[in-house]
Amino acid sequence: MDGPTLKDRFTALDTLALVREIRALTKARVDKVFDLPGRGWSLVFRVPNEGRWELRLFPGRYAALAREIGEHGEDLTPMAKDLRRLLSGAIVTGARDPKSERYLELELLRGGASQLVLGLEFFGSGNLVVAEGGTIVAVAKPRAWAHRVVRIGAEYQRPPERTDPWSMETEQLAEELRRSHSDLPSTLAARLALGGPAAEEILARAHVTTASSPVEIAGMLRSTISQLRSEIADPPRGYVYERDREVVDATPYPSRRWADDPSVRETELPRFSDAALRYFPALVPAGPAPPKSPEEIERGNLERQRERQIEAVRSLEESARRLVAQGQAILTHFEEVERQLADIRSRPDPPASAPISLDGQIVSVLVDQPPRASAQALFDEAKRAQAKLAGARAALAASEARLAHPVAPPRRARTSVGEETHGPEFWFERFRWFVSSDRLIVVAGRDAGSNDRVVRRHLRDGDIYLHADLHGAPSVVVKSPGPGRGPIPERTIDEAGRWAVAFSKAWRAGLASATAFWVTADQVSKTPATGEFVARGSWVVTGTKHYLKDLPLELALGTLRYEGQERWTVAPESAVRLLGTARFLLTPGDERERAEREVELSRETGVSRSRLQGLLPAGGLTFRRA
Repeated sequence: MDGPTLKDRFTALDTLALVREIRALTKARVDKVFDLPGRGWSLVFRVPNEGRWELRLFPGRYAALAREIGEHGEDLTPMAKDLRRLLSGAIVTGARDPKSERYLELELLRGGASQLVLGLEFFGSGNLVVAEGGTIVAVAKPRAWAHRVVRIGAEYQRPPERTDPWSMETEQLAEELRRSHSDLPSTLAARLALGGPAAEEILARAHVTTASSPVEIAGMLRSTISQLRSEIADPPRGYVYERDREVVDATPYPSRRWADDPSVRETELPRFSDAALRYFPALVPAGPAPPKSPEEIERGNLERQRERQIEAVRSLEESARRLVAQGQAILTHFEEVERQLADIRSRPDPPASAPISLDGQIVSVLVDQPPRASAQALFDEAKRAQAKLAGARAALAASEARLAHPVAPPRRARTSVGEETHGPEFWFERFRWFVSSDRLIVVAGRDAGSNDRVVRRHLRDGDIYLHADLHGAPSVVVKSPGPGRGPIPERTIDEAGRWAVAFSKAWRAGLASATAFWVTADQVSKTPATGEFVARGSWVVTGTKHYLKDLPLELALGTLRYEGQERWTVAPESAVRLLGTARFLLTPGDERERAEREVELSRETGVSRSRLQGLLPAGGLTFRRA
């Protein structure tokens, strides 16, 4: 060897040492989460009888437990905000043995029921993932491979496991050595997945000679590997190696690979994390804060919007409460109000309204009306405030949902007519479709033939069949979340019902609302009763129908991103706003003006008329900006 390799990230043994340190913290509870310079994150723990600890996480590099809590700002990046929202209050219940992997996995429990997993990769460019109930809910770097997908909403999977040299027997090691065409250091580092520093440490201890046979070498390696792993105490101590006051290595065991360099001095520390914090930060320069991405800018705008909406909700709640209290005060003190009104009316040139004091509050009453009219006026005003409050709460809920499930802002790549570049076609684009607020696919037939296909090919157990309560309406299939993910949420069913009636004859008839029903997949078949005939595109529904009444006929036209592709969609407003950007709200209109409306929409959106015709319901329409 030409000299020890400088370690630029955690090895599997370093990961094991940190896991043992974390396990030693009994009932550690996440208090706060912060950003760290160098693109890392800090989890501040509160530990009973021990106070606060800080777990510093740097994907692709290292992690360490610090006893001293650093100074942190409250201006958080989107990832830090997601981590704080998901992890605050959670108790660390376990840390998985990494075996030969450079992967830290913590198990947490929040609220007594919510099972969380935090995974930190030390290999490659690194990544940080949080999963809840087996589904990824936060990720630093979305990724996709043929065997594994790492993005919000995907199933949580650990990185593929490599060869585990720590559990290999002598014969298995010998076989790996026979298969290798590389030198011994490269074989240990790459083929046995030990990495350069650990491979050098094992060879420095094993004193292998080239004259030895593969079985003899394997026996020496097996003994050395076992001994090295056993030297990691529980909890582990740390060892720092310095040359001319420069830290050149940090390990959880006394290292032998520096023994031939007399200029390197070893220092033993009480904890491995102490050693890691002296060595690794010099390899992760803080540097300037990276420029904000469009997603971060969009999230910042959403957070400011949410704060304004929270204040609006509070103001309207207080206004409605105050108005109701004033109206009730008038009725409670009816006779007193009449006496005060009589006194005001007896004055020269009495005002139209006057303030009076009731129950310690000032109430404005109508002078020329009886007290009951003043109370009713206050109750009516309270109802208007409550109506505004309902809208404000809905808007706030939509903002919070978008923050909880971030979607990248639309970026349209345009062609000659301003349309988006379509990209690969998804299976559902052969039908009418939309993605619900719960990220479920909803599809419907465009004609009799596709009505047959959408049910025959795509209605499966767990899905539901939905149909407007009108003859000739399309068959709608709502795809289930998948096995073990629970039933289809009511919100998605309501959105699918609104969508179904909008694409029925009710739209062309100009109705304000209509009714739909839904049934389970096993209630739908092509088997008619005796003497009956089932036409093409029609299906027989048996059993109880679940009706959805008074569904409004209103849709939104906008864009969403699905699997990294942008698409124009026409769907209920709540779904479009949650998963993308709503541009226009559509309602039925005069069919004679349909062509004119299409031209206007095409000009406003940059989407061709032919494309719009495939998106919009049949019949007249009116639109307004969302």
